[in-house]
Amino acid sequence: MVVRRTVLRGWGAAAISKVRGYLRRGGLRRFGSVERTNELPKIAIVIVVWNGLEDTLECIQSLAKDRYPNKELVLVDNGSSDGSAEAVRKEWPGVHVVALSRNAGFTGGNNAGLTEAFRLGAKYAFLLNNDTTVEPDALSALVECAQREPGAAILAPVTHYYDAPGEVWFSGAVLDLARGEAVHQPAGARMEEGAAYPSPWVTGCAMLVRLIAVELVGGLDDRFFLTWEDVDWCVRMREEGWEVLVVPSARIFHKCSRATRRLGGIRCYYAVRNSLLLAQKHAGLAYWSALGWVVWNHFRESCREVAGERARCLAVLWEGLRDHWMGRYGCRPAALDRMRR
Repeated sequence: MVVRRTVLRGWGAAAISKVRGYLRRGGLRRFGSVERTNELPKIAIVIVVWNGLEDTLECIQSLAKDRYPNKELVLVDNGSSDGSAEAVRKEWPGVHVVALSRNAGFTGGNNAGLTEAFRLGAKYAFLLNNDTTVEPDALSALVECAQREPGAAILAPVTHYYDAPGEVWFSGAVLDLARGEAVHQPAGARMEEGAAYPSPWVTGCAMLVRLIAVELVGGLDDRFFLTWEDVDWCVRMREEGWEVLVVPSARIFHKCSRATRRLGGIRCYYAVRNSLLLAQKHAGLAYWSALGWVVWNHFRESCREVAGERARCLAVLWEGLRDHWMGRYGCRPAALDRMRR
């Protein structure tokens, strides 16, 4: 599923560039700030679920305590088999439930949620994992920062471990396209200072997204399906001149990550294939350097496993590499075959 650029569809690149500059200079205030209205902007909170009903209900319960008043909750059920959509409809009738007939992945599920956010007339979408809980003022802090920073397309909270709330899981990141690496990096003093700060990418676990930026740049790239799509989206936004920020006054707690833990070796497959897709899209000639580093790093990690597991890891490495070369993206073909059965 692709989020279409409905507002600016058919406009040329020069026109889009002029609109972008106008927005950043403070024009079209309904997109940039609330200086001329007392109404707070509408936020669509988008939660994509694939089973994990208990986590989902706890997440929604935490959002019920959120103090931001002008919000709608959108739950996208990614073909769950545990009755998630029905249970949420029953317990939380005010939630907008979008039930997909199949697992469309993190990308397809969130793109469906973004489409619903546009339909609801929201100004921002808050993409949130279902295995999280949110502090009552987190959304307000994110929106306040977004209103002060009209050039910011994506803003992320600081994320703590759910099981160790005093420890930080995400507060910033580094990106090395020439090595095909995108890793978390503690922000340290910047986080303690309290002001928002830039990051080359932020985790898709929780991100507030300005929907006019989505109109201009597009939604998540469905080829990724799962993992690395958040890095790609942030890179694309920054390439178009938008900012990506971390807001330390906003805090959430993440269970790290119960959904992906159920995937086992599938996650390794997507890590190989999608890191190379990212480098192919954005690294230029450094793609060939990234190819070598990605293969070497995964080969080295595979060789550290015991014999039986080593063979399986090497097979997954080859599968991800092969599918990247052949342009096979979206859901992993082997996983898709199992789902169809």
